[in-house]
Amino acid sequence: MSKKWKRGHVGRVWERGWFDKLDYTKQSIQQYEIDEWEKLGYDYIKSFSGSMYDSRNEMPAWVHTLGNLFDLNNKTYTFYRMHTLEIMPPHIDHYSTYMKLFGVEYSKVRRVLVMLEDWKPGHYLEVDGTCCTNWIAGDWFMWDSDCPHAASNIGVEDRYTLQITGTILETASSMTTLHWFNILNLPEKLESTRTPYTRVIREKFFDDTPTYLYMFNGPITELEEIKHDAEAINYLNHQGISIYLNEPLCSYIEGSPVIKNDTQVGTKHNMWFYSEFSKEINPHTMRADELDSIIKYAKNNQLTNITVYTGDYDAEKYYPVYTEYMKLVTDDIFIKSQFHLRRPARVQLTKKFTKKFICLNWRYTRHRFLLSAYVSKLSSYVTWYFKAGVQVLNRSPWLDIFNDWSVNNPNEFFKVLDGIIYLNHHSPMNLDLKIKEPTLIGHPYFFDAFPNNDVINDIITPGEDNYSKLSEFYSDVFVDIVTESRYAQPTANFSEKTLQPMFFKKPFVLAAPPKTLEYIKTLGFKTFSDFWDESYDDCFDHAERMIKIFKIIDEINDKSIDELRTMYDQMSDIIEHNFVVANTIIPLVEVKK
Repeated sequence: MSKKWKRGHVGRVWERGWFDKLDYTKQSIQQYEIDEWEKLGYDYIKSFSGSMYDSRNEMPAWVHTLGNLFDLNNKTYTFYRMHTLEIMPPHIDHYSTYMKLFGVEYSKVRRVLVMLEDWKPGHYLEVDGTCCTNWIAGDWFMWDSDCPHAASNIGVEDRYTLQITGTILETASSMTTLHWFNILNLPEKLESTRTPYTRVIREKFFDDTPTYLYMFNGPITELEEIKHDAEAINYLNHQGISIYLNEPLCSYIEGSPVIKNDTQVGTKHNMWFYSEFSKEINPHTMRADELDSIIKYAKNNQLTNITVYTGDYDAEKYYPVYTEYMKLVTDDIFIKSQFHLRRPARVQLTKKFTKKFICLNWRYTRHRFLLSAYVSKLSSYVTWYFKAGVQVLNRSPWLDIFNDWSVNNPNEFFKVLDGIIYLNHHSPMNLDLKIKEPTLIGHPYFFDAFPNNDVINDIITPGEDNYSKLSEFYSDVFVDIVTESRYAQPTANFSEKTLQPMFFKKPFVLAAPPKTLEYIKTLGFKTFSDFWDESYDDCFDHAERMIKIFKIIDEINDKSIDELRTMYDQMSDIIEHNFVVANTIIPLVEVKK
């Protein structure tokens, strides 16, 4: 893409299927535009433009919420519909009414186009000569006022988008993925004190040290573009810079081959935006997108005093290449800042459960597929929103299910196969949500692994707002089989998923990277080694670790409900302890608006 435009993804925060109910009005076209297009051979005037529902009408509340993700002033909103055979040939918008309304310069105007539905055959967008198709709902495109663009619909279904028009903030970046505090002489960027969330983080966790907070996954392009003056460089090297990473590292192996599929040109990652690894890891070949960007930032500015805080346990051990440029410290700002989670205020220990397992899953991963299949036919509650054949487990850096498990672990192998059949027959399997259609996973490298849904967007996961909905299920089970976001990587990491059974006062078996149990113990939690074999936590062979977890599930499943109720009594002190520690690590915070 050129410097005149960019693209990104915000997730879907709206329901499907209501756009056609709006009162659209045919977009007017200037006569000079019609004349120009006719000269170029466009002779069917009725096909020009689509229909609009603009800001003169009442807008849903989520429209303004979505608009606040973009650092723009003077925002206006327009829903745009294109019927079959409607076109907008290449053109540059004039914004004359908008400029008069807000008294702004043409060069400061920006247009954001948010795709409201997944791409359908025949739907087309062109920005500055670049063809854009295969988008998904929640993808956005932003272009400068003088950027040529075009759109058309030669398909059989209507094309729906949301247009956001705004004026750039002189002191703001386009998307607030990188927040900064106490950084000297950055007049072209906006210090992150605007939102209640970032203000509370600053007041609770940061002192006067120059600090960055990176909220998303992947390269930190905003950081790479910063160029400090001499005064700022001297100040930052003296004071030191803290960089907090809100998400786990997006790691890869140096020299990794490019992975391709039908909808993505190529990536060095084998799991969409990050990689999974085999048991054999050479730390000197380990790389991470975020740390690559921090090195570029350090080199661009001759910075020598950077400390990076990450939720990846033992990061300094597994990423030694970076330690020349930065100090790596395990300190998870994501966990500490989850004060917005809606947690059960009071939970009583109860032995009235009638089922043995609960296993909750959202985004697709291999380890979730395996565990959901393994427990699906047992006494359990499972969420699962996908259909996939066992063949998608073949091309994996850590699992050869046919050549290994079928020979060495036939019992577990056939249970997984049987469970996959069950999942495919019953998907989508809902508890707290109502997903209507399963998502088909047909490729071993997953570049779009969120469920098809009109309930929740791809950024906010169900676990952030579903405690009341899940309470009845948790109260009716013995143990949570927690499937964390990451699994086959050398650095331990956990999220709110591990905390959830603690809030509901349940024991847990943790499908996460090795040493994650060790990691959470350093934070004051207790685990359940007195009741089952937790040696899986020390196993860096990810396939073998999964077999060890399966054996724990089998051991629990072989016990009667009465036996499990007795065990629950015996572990009650651990459960109460974890409940207290979880609420101490993540205190409730009143966010002042």
